[in-house]
Amino acid sequence: MGFSGFRLNLLLRLLLLVVIIVGFLLVIYRTDWYVTAFCLLLLASFLIYDLVYFVERTNRDISSFLEAMLHSDFTQRFAIQNRNSSYRKLYQSFNAISEAFMHIKAEQEAHYHYLQAIVEQVSVGIITFDEHGNVLLANQAVKDMLHVAYLQHIHALDRVSPELVQALKTTANHGKALVTVQAGQEELLVNVQVTEMISQGHSLKIVTLQNIQSELEEKELETWQKVIRVLTHEIMNSITPVISLTSTITSLVQSEVVGKYKQGEELEEETLEDIQAGLQTIERRSAGMLSFVQNYRRLMRLPAPELRPLKVNELLRSVNRLLEAEMVAQHVNFKMYLPDEKVTILADEEQLEQVLINLVKNGMEACRNETSPCVEVVTYLPEMERDKLRIDVVDNGPGIPEDVLDKIFIPFYTTKKQGSGIGLSLSKQVMQQHGGSIRVSTKPGETTFTLQLKVLNN
Repeated sequence: MGFSGFRLNLLLRLLLLVVIIVGFLLVIYRTDWYVTAFCLLLLASFLIYDLVYFVERTNRDISSFLEAMLHSDFTQRFAIQNRNSSYRKLYQSFNAISEAFMHIKAEQEAHYHYLQAIVEQVSVGIITFDEHGNVLLANQAVKDMLHVAYLQHIHALDRVSPELVQALKTTANHGKALVTVQAGQEELLVNVQVTEMISQGHSLKIVTLQNIQSELEEKELETWQKVIRVLTHEIMNSITPVISLTSTITSLVQSEVVGKYKQGEELEEETLEDIQAGLQTIERRSAGMLSFVQNYRRLMRLPAPELRPLKVNELLRSVNRLLEAEMVAQHVNFKMYLPDEKVTILADEEQLEQVLINLVKNGMEACRNETSPCVEVVTYLPEMERDKLRIDVVDNGPGIPEDVLDKIFIPFYTTKKQGSGIGLSLSKQVMQQHGGSIRVSTKPGETTFTLQLKVLNN
């Protein structure tokens, strides 16, 4: 209907223009009415101008609308009153599109302010900057942490900590870094985590900064408290009976030995045996105390590993040869699953061998009272991490109690009567020095210690 109205208007203008041109020609060639001919010529010129204006009006309106959209001016409205049906429908569409874009823009602004409020409220510092170092976003937590009022470029942080700026620039995607920052009078240990992304063809870095100084100090204090509790427990266990026995022997010596010596009497054999037994106990506890101190020194002075390429199969076969006879004697079923022959790691053979021996022996002791005791060593490369080697030492013992699980790696903590409590602690240190890790999972009937190391080749 709109298009028909537009076409009818166009045809009427063309028809009128043709009639006037024909009239002009008739007047100029058939009569001497020059004034009339001039008037018809003016009228024809006006009709041509009106026709061009009428045809180009749609283009002008579309151009005006698109220009408004280009400059995000969604307030422009086209009047639809007193318009023919074609323009009325077009202007209604323009106005509807403008309102839709205005609604979308309002939603985006509301969403932006909502996200900005969230970013400002979180306690973790957030910085976003482009490849040139221009800061696009820095929340209040960053400004408070680093004592800066305004941040436009990351190099503005050079006066706070050049090391932090270097970490911001060099840390790779999904990478982490720990940086010590002197902010005012306060020293901070900042955990830096970086995520890279491409936005509208530009590379951006989103960085989170978290001060972990207080958490680290709390963990450090908690660790020292655990170590001190264990040390105190071990020392008290040795010192208390020594003090008690020393007091008893002193009493015996005063009452029996010194008294009878002064009176010229002979000592009773039972008294001598009591004194001898007490001295032997003191000697034994003192030796235990000395062994405890030596174990402590051993734990504190673990030598740095001498890392060399090591074939995993050779390591495991060596462990198997060392423990096979003992497993048979204890009636423990010992199974070992080897990886591919070419799997190689960078390790200190002696240290890693000792770790495996400790874990296998622990498993043997844990399951030897079971009906069918079994210890398995399973070595494999995870499907999702083919550059990592995992060695699982699994036993079918009763499992580790929940209240003990978080203490088994604490130095000198042990549930064994004859245990030193340093085996798992040493194992954890060895794995850390190898750039690996040791983890434990347990449930009734199964305990698994998992060693993880980086593979040299696969």
